[in-house]
Amino acid sequence: MRFGGFRSHLMPFAGWRYWEERAKLTVKAVVAATVAWPVARHLVGHPEPYFAPLAALLGVYPTVVRSVQESLKYGAGFVIGAALAIPVGRLLGPTTPGIAVVLLVAMMVAGWRRLGDQSPQVAFTALFALLFGGHEAAGYVMPRIADVAVGLTVGLAVNALVFPPLYLRRGEDAVREMRGALVDAMGALAENVLDPVEWDSLWGERESRLVSVQRQARYAVEQAESSLRANPRARWWGYPVRWRETPGRWAAPGRLNTLENAMSYTRSIGATLRLAMGGDEDDLPADTAFRHGYSALIHKLADLMRHLPEAPDEEIFAEAERMHEELERPHLAPGTDVAGLWDPVKEMLRLSRLLLDQIGDLRRG
Repeated sequence: MRFGGFRSHLMPFAGWRYWEERAKLTVKAVVAATVAWPVARHLVGHPEPYFAPLAALLGVYPTVVRSVQESLKYGAGFVIGAALAIPVGRLLGPTTPGIAVVLLVAMMVAGWRRLGDQSPQVAFTALFALLFGGHEAAGYVMPRIADVAVGLTVGLAVNALVFPPLYLRRGEDAVREMRGALVDAMGALAENVLDPVEWDSLWGERESRLVSVQRQARYAVEQAESSLRANPRARWWGYPVRWRETPGRWAAPGRLNTLENAMSYTRSIGATLRLAMGGDEDDLPADTAFRHGYSALIHKLADLMRHLPEAPDEEIFAEAERMHEELERPHLAPGTDVAGLWDPVKEMLRLSRLLLDQIGDLRRG
């Protein structure tokens, strides 16, 4: 019996790595909630501190800095909601006018953007405190605030001390995958230069995959950067522990930026070629010799990209420079058209020069 198809339906696109991280997050959430309950009950002295385990879950997010941010927002929303319920409870109590007033004010206050996804907590806490605390809402909410503080503290401590997540390897793998997708797209583009009619569908397929991989790589790198912030494990990897992002301390974001620029120039070359053709094979720009030379240049650039940044090849880069200069030479004379669709060849050369410069930046980075 085959189970591969069944497993693929159960597993998200991230595969076993996703489930491994999900399991760690689940364990931390369980530990935080079960520890917060006895801490609030025995150390603080609350007989039923039901808000403590609830708040502890807010301290467990995929990254340490996100946990801190969401915990602070949750705590702020809880305190604001409680503060709104106290005067309404004293004046109106848990009545229909009291509910209307507290919800009206709470919903308006919840529009404060700094509360982010935790903004509904304002209205929830205000209504909860009014209904259960009544005219003595202050006496009801003060112990609850202490429970929330205990829960958030325990949740943050567990998330920061129990295998705090660090996604650097995932981000670096995503950058390498994008580089591979870009190399494949450049290979398809090189063949497309020779015969756009035959190879246009392959180029379109490679371009679509490249765009998809780029989006995933950007998400992975941004998540990895976020996981570095306020993370004790960052020191184990040789990075200083910082609350804010420090540009340049991790190489992957810079490499991704360069790859994205190279991707933009590669796609622009394909778009220029497609527009210059006008859907007719007889409208191919430039002569056969130029197209063969330009195709060889794109292959050479793809070969450079394939080995970067781990093993830059100076000889291949110098050869690419020489090939590009030879292709440019006939189009540098005074009186020739400016780059653009008036002169598609010159536009393609302008873009490939930018692409070559980007590869040079990546080689040095």
